[in-house]
Amino acid sequence: MTSTIPIGAGGSSCVVEELGEPRHASLQQLKAYWLAKKGAAFAPPRSAIRPEEIVALLPNIALVDVVGDPPRFRVRLFGTALAAAYGGDITGKFVDEVDFDAIGGDVIAHMTTVVRECRPCAVRISLTKEADGRHIDYERIWLPLSQDGVRVNMLLGGVAVERAYASVTPPPHP
Repeated sequence: MTSTIPIGAGGSSCVVEELGEPRHASLQQLKAYWLAKKGAAFAPPRSAIRPEEIVALLPNIALVDVVGDPPRFRVRLFGTALAAAYGGDITGKFVDEVDFDAIGGDVIAHMTTVVRECRPCAVRISLTKEADGRHIDYERIWLPLSQDGVRVNMLLGGVAVERAYASVTPPPHP
């Protein structure tokens, strides 16, 4: 499902496209890794995710703690490539405190779906942050993690940034 959300007086917009499966090769690789780690369980524990086994993916990885019910989401780890694309490190912040502009509700809804339904969620997003005008086009997958094998207590996120720029004029598309 694709939704376009108009924002600002300048007519810019955010686009959110839900995907059945990730399209980007790095996100397919992360999902395959997660599937291998989960085995017959609905989700692997965080301890099964070994950074040394996914070194190439680490700059584009996020780990998010699930706090309370209804869940809030606190960023535990925000990879260096993500921080560069976003324009800052959001480690330690709750997702509802982060500038995702008009799609903040969608971001939280996708994360909540992963927690409630114990399944991955992949999306493509194009957004312009209202605070600084930075534009970001990316694909993202959230994968559930469970310490006790009963409830989701953490999310493993992979992000493939296609373009990120702070100027009004976009750079040439590769």
